[in-house]
Parts: sequence; structure tokens; C-alpha cells
Amino acid sequence: MNSGFSFMEYLSIIPATALGYLTFRVTTHPTSRIRKKLPNIKTKRLQVFPVIRFKLFGRVFHLHHWFSFSVILVLSFFLSVGILDFMITKGILLGGIIHGLTLPKEHRRIIYKDFSLERLTTIDNN
Repeated sequence: MNSGFSFMEYLSIIPATALGYLTFRVTTHPTSRIRKKLPNIKTKRLQVFPVIRFKLFGRVFHLHHWFSFSVILVLSFFLSVGILDFMITKGILLGGIIHGLTLPKEHRRIIYKDFSLERLTTIDNN
């Protein structure tokens, strides 16, 4: 049973995972200079960039990168779809998942009580 991947291709997941981890560490923190430069693409109830959030039933649902990447990574093992076939893509996804799961538990919540989307993206400097 040859899945089409060589041993060296499997080894490529290690640097790709490190790249994914470091990329998300630098870009996802709300105080990051890179994150601050990213545009906020949102409507009243939906934000799609740089994070995915939506407001429904008086709650805010935040689809963290680690959550979204977990779903995509699992799907990549069953579906053969373009860029998801590459081991480097799987490694970057894995690095993003690892980064997200290393954050404190309170930063990994998916459902928040009703408060504005703006408050979710800002840091309290007090």
C-alpha cells in the first residue's frame, strides 16, 4: 500500500509544522504589529478576517484558527483537494493547531456571552 508519499516527504512535516507554529505566534496575537495592520472585514453580525466570528442568539461564536485548521487537517486525510495534498500544507496546519492549543484556556473559548465584536479584538491596557 503506497500512499504516494516518500519518507522524505513525511519528514518535511517537521519544518512545516515549526513554520506554521511560528507564523501564527507572530501574526495572531491582538497586540502583534502584523495583526494590527490587517484589515477587519466584518458586518454587524459576521467577521471573516482576520478571525472568523459570528453573533447568534445573543452569543458570539469564535472559530479559532486551531479549531478551523483541525477540521481542515482531518478532511485533508480523506479528500484529495489541490493544496491540501501537500505535506507542507498539513505541517503548517498542524503548527497552527499546536500554537492555538498552547494558548491559555480562557483564550480558547468558542462561545462568548453577548458583547461587541470590537471588544473581542482589543486588549485592555488598564
